[in-house]
Amino acid sequence: MPTLSFLNPAFLWALPAAALPILIHLLSRRRIPEIPFPTTQFLRALEPREIRRLRLREILLLILRTLALLIFVLAFARPTVTPRGAVTHAAAAVGILLDDSESMAALDDHARPRVEGAIARALAIVDAARAGDELYLARATRPGEAETGRARDRVRLKRTLQGIEAQPLPARLEGSLRPLRLALQRSALKERELYVVSDLQRAGVTPEARHEIAEAARNGIRVILLPVTEGRTPNHAILAVDPIIRPGPEGRGLEMRVRLANDADGPSDRLALRVRRGDALVGGGDAALRAGETRWVSMPLETGAVAGTEIPVIVESDVDALPTDDRWYAVLGAPRHLRVLRIAEPRSGEPPPRYAELALDPGGKGTSGFVVETTGPGALLGLNRTRADVVLLDDVASLSADAESRLKRYVHEGGGLVVALGPHSDPDYYTRGLFPGIIDLTLAQPERAAEGSSFELRARLPGHPVLEGLAVGVGSPLSQARLSGVMRGRATSPRAEVVVQTTGGLPLVVAAPSVAVFLSSLADDWGELPYSGAFVPLVRGLVAYAARAPAGAAGTEPRVGERPFARLDAAPSGAVIARGPGGYTSPAAMENEGMGFRAVSDAPAVATVAVNPDPVESDLDVVPADSLAADPPGPTGARILAIPTRAALETRLSDTRRGRELWLPFLLVAASVLIAEILLGSSRILAR
Repeated sequence: MPTLSFLNPAFLWALPAAALPILIHLLSRRRIPEIPFPTTQFLRALEPREIRRLRLREILLLILRTLALLIFVLAFARPTVTPRGAVTHAAAAVGILLDDSESMAALDDHARPRVEGAIARALAIVDAARAGDELYLARATRPGEAETGRARDRVRLKRTLQGIEAQPLPARLEGSLRPLRLALQRSALKERELYVVSDLQRAGVTPEARHEIAEAARNGIRVILLPVTEGRTPNHAILAVDPIIRPGPEGRGLEMRVRLANDADGPSDRLALRVRRGDALVGGGDAALRAGETRWVSMPLETGAVAGTEIPVIVESDVDALPTDDRWYAVLGAPRHLRVLRIAEPRSGEPPPRYAELALDPGGKGTSGFVVETTGPGALLGLNRTRADVVLLDDVASLSADAESRLKRYVHEGGGLVVALGPHSDPDYYTRGLFPGIIDLTLAQPERAAEGSSFELRARLPGHPVLEGLAVGVGSPLSQARLSGVMRGRATSPRAEVVVQTTGGLPLVVAAPSVAVFLSSLADDWGELPYSGAFVPLVRGLVAYAARAPAGAAGTEPRVGERPFARLDAAPSGAVIARGPGGYTSPAAMENEGMGFRAVSDAPAVATVAVNPDPVESDLDVVPADSLAADPPGPTGARILAIPTRAALETRLSDTRRGRELWLPFLLVAASVLIAEILLGSSRILAR
């Protein structure tokens, strides 16, 4: 229950002064003198009712004057009300978790980084601390560091807070919450509070972080959530850059590809993209994305400006809510063609159909960006990455054990694989032999369309890289072409994505990292697809995805906070040093301290490495604080509160640390009582 106390209790000695009106009233009473009068016929008779009215008026005036003095004295004593759970009369252990992750660099409505609002809230908590309080500070991007400990020097703590900036690192809330919670539990102080100052970005609020918050509440720690924003902020992001430079459309010029995401509930404006090499502009383009769309965008490059084997470039887009993910560092390889090793088998003594080969390289000269070599399954025994970037199994019945083993090793080493399943493919072999370990897909016997009907190709994931060359939406047909047969299949895990399916829901294109499977024929055995306009972009999309997937997979390029690494053609002759901008140098075993380029060298440089932040927090969607506060702490636990604004936080700190002062309301009440006394004394309502 709230309790009432006084900040200036010495004034309470003046409470007896409230009896002055009563004392004056008693002293001023006098005996009415008796005067002899010859006759009373000329005097007005005084009614008993009028006497009672006069006495009531005097009593009311006396009560109002006494009450006014009483309230004035209480107001000067500065009354305060202490809410339930306040720590005004005891020291408290206070923990502050400050989120300094990548999403906290997003700009608020006043064009200031969110982290500035978080720091202002943390400083308000420090300023409200009492002399005996214990303060603990932790940062979301640095769990377990020395800053997670008791802060004895308040001035140094405030300087530390003022020097914090948003880091290009994802939040690890659970890793920071746990040591902070344990430190508060070990404190000898009875009152314990944990303030979580964060934007509560959805990727950072993991189930483990929720568990730590609930666990703190169950252990009697009062958890106060301080969200610095509400709702989703629209943002676009650069997610990856394909390091392979390829020929442009129809073999003209060169182009590179950038993966963009529009993390918003509505379509994006047309984004301008720029490619710089040093200070020189070497390419660019633009793109417009639908709500929630993620796709690869091609940009033309100046041919003479991107010569060389290692070309460091910076890709930039228009700056929006989060500037960090609007820039991407990349090291491009020399312009080259994708080498495709097509495995096909003769049919009844006739050469295999060449539809897929012609779709990739119609002129046979590599001008389309693909060089195709068609051979039999025996060529897989000598397969390696130096021979081909992608292997295309075009309606192959099965492989020998040695060929299968070599092909799987090739995929695990980073090679790409495309499988087209036609009428000659053995579904049982692929389910039990080739697919386990590379794609989670099971096959059944082929299904043929009924006479007079056919299967229609419809996009299920229109933003997938396989469909990059096709302008389709969810459920849109890829082509007017129809299929008469498909291989029945089922994806058995989320790692295998169904990109294209039939109208009835049968999978047609299933993709996994480095692997793409087309569950029908790339010839005209099962329909007229090779004669449609969607055939060429679909085949090229399958091959380009399989070749690109390893480069875009997680862990294949260093992120901020990870150890820099590079694949070298030869062992270095001495100690390897990582060099970066601004004179940065460190042993290669050290972690990166920021985004940019690193020259991994043993003098002279032998490799250039691009370091970028993890774009996991580019989607600026948040977890509502009320949903975390609604988690039950348990029968003996403390409450979880959510305070949305800085003003509300300062009010609560004032109330819980010093109590809510009531002297101003008391003065207003006293003034109202005096006004009522004046009105009553001057009125004739009770005087008659």
